[in-house]
Amino acid sequence: MMNNSPQEIGFSSRAFSFFLLSFLVFIIYSNTFNASWQMDDRPNIVDNPGLRIDNLMPDSLWGTFFANQGKTHALFRPLPCLTFALNWYAGRDNPFGYHVVNLGLHIATAWALYLLMMRLLAVLKNSRDKTDSNGSVTSGNVALLAALLWAVNPIQTQAVTYIVQRMAIMETLFYVMGMTAFVQARIAGTSSGRWINGIWCFACFVCSLGSKENAVLLPASLALVEWIFFRRGSFTSIIRPKPVIAGILFLIVCLLVAHTTIGLPFHYILNGYKERPFTLMERVMTQPRIVLGYLSQIFWPVPERLSIAHDVTLSTSLFHPWTTLPAILLIMALVAGSLANVKRHPLISFALLFFFLNHVVESSILPLELVFEHRNYLPSLFLFLPVAAGFQTLMQRLPRYGISRAGVAGIIIAVIMAMGLWTHTRNSAWATSESLWRDAAIKAPGSVRPLVTLGIQLAWRDHPTTADYRHALALFNRSLTLSRCREKEHADILGNIASVYTFQNNYAKAIEIYRQAIAIDPAFYKNRSDLIKSLIVAGCFEEARKQTEYLITVRPDFPDYWNTLGFILLWQEKNNEALVCFQNAMKMGLAKDSLLLNICVALTRTGYLERGRWFLKQGLQNRFDDPIPVFVMLENRIRAGDTDSTKDYAGKLVNALPARAILQAMDSLPGNYRFAPVSIALIRPVLVEAMTSILKQAN
Repeated sequence: MMNNSPQEIGFSSRAFSFFLLSFLVFIIYSNTFNASWQMDDRPNIVDNPGLRIDNLMPDSLWGTFFANQGKTHALFRPLPCLTFALNWYAGRDNPFGYHVVNLGLHIATAWALYLLMMRLLAVLKNSRDKTDSNGSVTSGNVALLAALLWAVNPIQTQAVTYIVQRMAIMETLFYVMGMTAFVQARIAGTSSGRWINGIWCFACFVCSLGSKENAVLLPASLALVEWIFFRRGSFTSIIRPKPVIAGILFLIVCLLVAHTTIGLPFHYILNGYKERPFTLMERVMTQPRIVLGYLSQIFWPVPERLSIAHDVTLSTSLFHPWTTLPAILLIMALVAGSLANVKRHPLISFALLFFFLNHVVESSILPLELVFEHRNYLPSLFLFLPVAAGFQTLMQRLPRYGISRAGVAGIIIAVIMAMGLWTHTRNSAWATSESLWRDAAIKAPGSVRPLVTLGIQLAWRDHPTTADYRHALALFNRSLTLSRCREKEHADILGNIASVYTFQNNYAKAIEIYRQAIAIDPAFYKNRSDLIKSLIVAGCFEEARKQTEYLITVRPDFPDYWNTLGFILLWQEKNNEALVCFQNAMKMGLAKDSLLLNICVALTRTGYLERGRWFLKQGLQNRFDDPIPVFVMLENRIRAGDTDSTKDYAGKLVNALPARAILQAMDSLPGNYRFAPVSIALIRPVLVEAMTSILKQAN
């Protein structure tokens, strides 16, 4: 039995390698620990109720396995979700701890990759073919350099610094561990060793699949390892009936596991393109150009080429753009060349075949977004292995020609330092959401998403200025001219524009634009709901009522719609009908102070005065910092003829708030349709008397 394990690498050498790898990666990513939450971080982590655990009991931890943003009860990437929940338990929504864990997992993945590559190089070194130029390389040095070049590459920032992409990191970590277990099983000298490592390999596969679904390709990657490193590219030795049948059955089992436990929706392939601005064929033709673009980014990863968004011209045919067909042919040539040169250049062949193989899920037929850099985290694992081997071979051959090795070593150090500096620079763009999207807007000026995101940040920030609103509108309008997006996204942009006009109290303009958005996408209910709010504030109650009744026919189980309809009916003086709406909202579990206030108004105006008082007291809870609920209570008590309670509430309000604030609140109510109707004529004399009494006592 040949010795394929890297035992020649001593403990001290491996300890130094681990320290060097960890130290360099830590320093390079040291500016990321306080980077803010971005994009999918909030729905998947911060705002995900399934991850907000307050104890470590088994039931709580088990529940995190189903934390699919609170939408379903199916398993959803359970292992990353469990770690997110533990982060939440330790530090709530402070991103610091999440970044620490992401970086720790990245270092662990790089170390696991180093160990795997040492084993693969040892297998290659001890193979029967001694003519391979890779046979004489020092596996430890090559593996360390390759792992370093992979770990510090700037393209990995999107997987490491973007917190939610912990899913990709954990998938890759278990993927590498599974490959290592497979290699260990193949070189094990005993039957028990093969079984133990085989079981561990399957366990890692399940864990990788439980982190992200495209780990389903691990069996194919293991077959690639078997063919290149153990069969040395021999088709006759690997294509046998039993192994092929077993592999097909295993792949079928994997797909069934992905479908039933992870919830991989195969119908998504057919239906998902209805929500995309491209067809299935356009995506398939465009992806070869994108994948080759990934390769160019990996080997020339200057920060100027990296972004959260990219301008992509769709391939509408094999000849438009003209690079479509050449990209397809180039990939076919690279794959064919790799297959033909497995025996001569196994490391290059393995690196390229592994790269293209592991892009199959996210860069083929699934209706996903066209391009994201974090998709390279797994496929790029071995791309620097032949590069490192080439450097090692070069250093061994230079002395023959009287050339010092120091020059090559200097080049290696310079490359690592350059990549580290670029990674550190790229990570600075992730500091805040605004910095990330400003960076994207510069690098992808033809992309809609950066413009829309920046517009939202400007208009929805705390205390926006008139200039902020003007800039946001300019960004939204520009995005409409660039948009090739699905109708829902076009309608969403119009909804954002309308919202900015509501912030500026220009409700007539907002209503006009909301109507345009609804005409484009009638099923985009958020725009219709926002239109209703603008119609109410503008006093257009009849149209608001019809729009709300439409929403109720679509979603009769949504309590907010019933509360809104009741509010409109109050202003239309249809108090009994309004009361029925409020009762429906309560039955559906709506728990809002506004609902209690609305119910009080409806009960007061239908003569149920004591019952109305009871409901409002539940929401008021002796709080007098907001005058509106007190105004409603005063009207209720005045209509009930309860003089003592009227004076008591009026006195408490006058003592709690300045007289000017109370008077301004009363003066603002007539014609103000943001609040339920209140009879100012009834309550004003009582409040004026209370203020006069307080003033006399002060004098």
